[in-house]
Amino acid sequence: MTKLIKGVKLRLYPNKQQQAQLWQMFGNDRRVWNLMLDMAKQRYQNNPSSHFVNEYGVMSV
Repeated sequence: MTKLIKGVKLRLYPNKQQQAQLWQMFGNDRRVWNLMLDMAKQRYQNNPSSHFVNEYGVMSV
């Protein structure tokens, strides 16, 4: 079976209020990413031999 990957390019023209909301959303996403990355690093420092769930393990749950 072949997998078809399709991409779409688009351009947004947000108004000032939408721009502010987008920047806030991206800031929140970045904060959550950094917190989770820090947690993973601390977990590895505490127990380097522990197993981590990869993307395939997450999909099987």
